[in-house]
Amino acid sequence: FPNMKLVAISGNYCTDKKPAAVNWILGRGRSVVADAVITKEVLKSVLKTDAKTMVSVNIQKNLVGSSI
Repeated sequence: FPNMKLVAISGNYCTDKKPAAVNWILGRGRSVVADAVITKEVLKSVLKTDAKTMVSVNIQKNLVGSSI
């Protein structure tokens, strides 16, 4: 897909939503943390990417983007 553009889906915690951040820190409702192991074969065949690219997108979206 050489002409495809990157699209990132938000989970409502990655932008400047101060009430959401306060609720996350102070607690409100339920919090869930989950881990998943995705094989490189699934990354390539289903998600059409690789681990290095996913890490790069995470850094750009959640670390660099948050500091701007």
